[in-house]
Amino acid sequence: MVNGLPLKQTFACVATLLTATVVMPSVQAKSHAPHNEVVNVLITDHGFSPNRLIEPLDTPLHLHIQNVGKQQHEFAIPEYRIYTRTLGPGETSDVEFSPWESGTFTMYSDPVADSQPEFTGQFIVKDKMSKGR
Repeated sequence: MVNGLPLKQTFACVATLLTATVVMPSVQAKSHAPHNEVVNVLITDHGFSPNRLIEPLDTPLHLHIQNVGKQQHEFAIPEYRIYTRTLGPGETSDVEFSPWESGTFTMYSDPVADSQPEFTGQFIVKDKMSKGR
């Protein structure tokens, strides 16, 4: 007996307290986890829509890329090592990452991989403290 409780009940109480102490903080931490912002990028036969993306630095991002044109296209941001496969009409690709460097980067489509993009756009990453998002 410990403090008037049988030994078995004492261990059960201690185990419950330890579980509550260890498990509860992790559950609360998960509820505050950042969610990826979903940005839809359409590829037409004439370019990207939108043609200019402005995103915050170090923030999870989900790009949902859809080819709505009649030709094959791709989506690339080389500085971030992002290259989709060639997308046929109606096909989609999803990319998730957190931009780790601020600046202005070129996004382009080069489905024949001849280093001569058919069209380009801008991917701009700003520090969270910057104005004008």
